[in-house]
Amino acid sequence: MKVVKEFKIKPEVFMAPNIAYVRLVESDSGQFLFLLNHISKNLQFISLKSGKLVREIELQYDGPNSMSNCTGIAGLENDKIWATFSPHSVGYLNFEGEIHFKKNITPGEVDITYVGSDFHKELHKYNDKVFGMQPLFMNHHFMEKASIQKHSLIYSYNMGTDQTKWYDVYYAEDYWDDGKKPSEFSWARRENKLYIAPWYDHVIQVFDMQKEQLDNRVAAKSDYISDFSYVDKIPGSREESLINRLSHDLYGIILYDKYRDCFYRFFYPGYTDDEDLSIEKLSNFNRSRPFTGVMVLDKGLNVIGEHVFDRFQVHASSNVFVGEEGLYLSLNNENSPEYDEDHLRYMVVQFDLEK
Repeated sequence: MKVVKEFKIKPEVFMAPNIAYVRLVESDSGQFLFLLNHISKNLQFISLKSGKLVREIELQYDGPNSMSNCTGIAGLENDKIWATFSPHSVGYLNFEGEIHFKKNITPGEVDITYVGSDFHKELHKYNDKVFGMQPLFMNHHFMEKASIQKHSLIYSYNMGTDQTKWYDVYYAEDYWDDGKKPSEFSWARRENKLYIAPWYDHVIQVFDMQKEQLDNRVAAKSDYISDFSYVDKIPGSREESLINRLSHDLYGIILYDKYRDCFYRFFYPGYTDDEDLSIEKLSNFNRSRPFTGVMVLDKGLNVIGEHVFDRFQVHASSNVFVGEEGLYLSLNNENSPEYDEDHLRYMVVQFDLEK
């Protein structure tokens, strides 16, 4: 791994030092962060060089353009901002905050109760169809193993026919062979294909949006990930739940790098502390894990290599993105002594793909 540069900027507007939804926009006029500011509750474009607010999209929370039932920002497409809503629906708004399109998603074999989105759960438009994900089991603690094959992970909404379609894409049949692993995944897009990377499984599934079917399954296993969490019963306390999650391995988001035609799959080795941790500290450690690693995969999902960062060096559960210069990582791990609430701090890295 080569560190291209480290830098920090002081935003002109008040915001959290690790943004939950953020995208890097690169154009002839400069580099900008497109983000959802949870403090102002508005969407903003921030200059990556100066921290100045370039444009703000004020979101409305009543009236015909209300975002009060928004369940997540789901992507930026030219002048469209995609979003998901409750009851389960998808739509987009313009830069004036006006909702121009909003359509319901009808359930598949399982009666879904939630459709959400995030910076690693974006909607992807292909021709007239909008593809979205539903990674969560609707009844984790009480469902049987066989029901996994009823929980379809991908749906599409056809903007021409006004129809929803669910696909035969599921967690693996052996997903619960050793116990009830939680359900969650990230995905990334390369050309017309979606790469589905579970947090609690090694195998990445490749879905072809043109053919509307699975194209491939590849085991992209990290040498550092082997001990997944199991939740066979409802935890007795929040503390028990946090300890269980923190002490076990899991994968994180997957990103596609169009400049180098490779993927980055983040992972988090399990962590236990010599001291008893408070609820607050356990929560902090789960938000900004003590140890973070990244796998570099080629376009065929072959593992080129992997790197584990120093303890509390980076925050990669959000506020991480790809640009022409490389992979941007937040240096604001919440538990680091160098954590800075007043600045956005980044490290830009590249990897020697030839090795």
